[in-house]
Amino acid sequence: MGTKWSIAAVLTVMLAAPPALADSVQTGILTYPASFFADAKLNTAYDMIQRLPGFTFDDGKTARGFAGTAGNVLVDGLRPTAKTDDLQSILQRIPASDVDHIEVIRGGAPGIDMHGQTVIANVVRKKSDSTQIVADVEDNFWPDGHSVPYASLDFTQHSGDSTYEASLSRLGNFDDSVGKGFYNVTDVATGTVQHTPVRTTGSGAGWGLTSSASIPLYGGQFKANLTYQDAPFHGVNIYTAPGNSWTIGDDSGEQDGELGLHWIDKLASSWELESLILQRFGRQTDLNTSNAIGADQYFALKNKTGESIVRAILRYSPNADLTVASGAEVAYNFLDGTSSYVLNGVPVPLPSANAHVNEKRGEAFTQATWKFAPDWLLEAGVRVEYSTISESGDMSMSRSFFFPKPRVLLTWAPNKNTQLRLRYERVVGQLDFTNFVASSNLASSGVNAGNPDLKPDRHTQYEASYEYDFWGKGAFVATLLHEDIVDVVDYVPVTGPSGVFDAPGNIKSGHNNQIDTEMTLPLDKVGLQNGLLKVTNIWRFDKVQYPVTGEPRAIYKERPQDIELTLTQDIDSLNSTWSIYYFNCWDEYYYRVAEFRHRRVTPPYVELSWEYKPTPAWSILAAVKNALPFGYDDLRDEYAGPRDSAPLTQIDELKIKSQPRFYIQIRKTFD
Repeated sequence: MGTKWSIAAVLTVMLAAPPALADSVQTGILTYPASFFADAKLNTAYDMIQRLPGFTFDDGKTARGFAGTAGNVLVDGLRPTAKTDDLQSILQRIPASDVDHIEVIRGGAPGIDMHGQTVIANVVRKKSDSTQIVADVEDNFWPDGHSVPYASLDFTQHSGDSTYEASLSRLGNFDDSVGKGFYNVTDVATGTVQHTPVRTTGSGAGWGLTSSASIPLYGGQFKANLTYQDAPFHGVNIYTAPGNSWTIGDDSGEQDGELGLHWIDKLASSWELESLILQRFGRQTDLNTSNAIGADQYFALKNKTGESIVRAILRYSPNADLTVASGAEVAYNFLDGTSSYVLNGVPVPLPSANAHVNEKRGEAFTQATWKFAPDWLLEAGVRVEYSTISESGDMSMSRSFFFPKPRVLLTWAPNKNTQLRLRYERVVGQLDFTNFVASSNLASSGVNAGNPDLKPDRHTQYEASYEYDFWGKGAFVATLLHEDIVDVVDYVPVTGPSGVFDAPGNIKSGHNNQIDTEMTLPLDKVGLQNGLLKVTNIWRFDKVQYPVTGEPRAIYKERPQDIELTLTQDIDSLNSTWSIYYFNCWDEYYYRVAEFRHRRVTPPYVELSWEYKPTPAWSILAAVKNALPFGYDDLRDEYAGPRDSAPLTQIDELKIKSQPRFYIQIRKTFD
């Protein structure tokens, strides 16, 4: 009874609370000035984004093309013209002192390109002339003695309407599940268990270079950006059974380069033209080896990729309540992939071991954003996509696809604190080119065949969202999503010269229901001055019928629930901020023809951190990440044949206890 009354009291205060932030003239745009974040003494624009009430950062998707891949943050009203350089990294290079204010656009607004998002943030930088250099040094330490350092040097200069940026980084990659454990193999027929201690390691060191310039040109604003990244990785699993010790090695590397050109201009008071050109190149290598007795394996993969994009948008805004935009995008993508597999010294032919895949894709689109009443906003549009995917190599084939993709978003804002949003959209997935070529992970999934006969999955989505802002820094957001999915992408059997392999493929239709709740709760009223609690809870209820067994089951790799809690407090007297982060970890299920696999990270995952800023120019952050070391489990049931008819023959169980990670960051800003 006491709990019920306390919850009711909190809700009563929330509903009675006055609005803390003045809305802009357009209801639905909340403006957070730099002073809103002053108590926290934040370092970067990304840190500021993390403090926005009820806002969850989305880094964007990695699909081909430019449309449909945007994250949910703009910089100076524009989406960054970059894909290789991720949105989080871009925001982390913008000093907090360079930010004038941040706008949160909920449900859309005339003149704002939402890029397919329901809620976006817009980081607006100061216009004053300035030059800043930021030096950042970080390191990660583990109890077993290995470490992965990171360092960067960032340069930013504003001069009138021009901005120049450059960054040089020493990148560090690591596997956060490294540790010690065991690998058990149970023979179901005899009950015999083979117990093998195992130790895992994994890390890599690369580098990255980014640069950009934004200048006035021909009456508009022109921006060019250049990115190069190199990310190698070396991982080893060491198994030490009596009389049978072996190792599984994974050496991979990825090099990516990108050039982006972007131009936007006001053609007249009501017309605006935006265009961009993006060119990307990539190279991926992967070498998997195993020297187990009776199963000496060698798998090698090399991929070369490229992407060329040209995009143009024309916008018309006859008044403050209406914006109409139309445009087109043309993209060309390719992948050249070669792979080889050797078992006990004998080459094993794989389906689609070598392939050249290319896609020619065109998309035309039009949309309108109309504020047809003071409290109502409607965004409606359609994208029409036509693509041709061709493959040559071990197999030769060509297929064409045509997909209309309508979208409607209706927003009702009865007051400055409350919003209701309804969305209908048809979303079409993209085929992963790497699924066309054979792949392997000898430590887990084994060797998989390639499959060129794939179709994109199609999602019809229905979404309803409710948002309420309270107490100045507080917000509550609840979202319900239902989607019907056609041609779910999973794993199917593919027959090759050497037998039957698992390969990516389409299975039957399915559905997904999702409940997403987010709460940002200021804690001043309960005695924790400048305290803030952010809670995210996502439930997923998905089903698809599996053709091998005919039974309904969860969709491949979908996680049933995500829970995240972040508790922070800014202590002005100590120039410090402490935080605690909790994550409930995850479960993933894999369904193969002759294997059922369950991967999980057992909770909890906890991070503890303390940041001290002796002066505005200096920042020292110390953290213990994975403070309560999680367990990593990989459980596999192996059958003599198809799971619907063959008996269970073997159970594999890999259990690793991870290690805590000690992290330190020292950051210096030179103005």
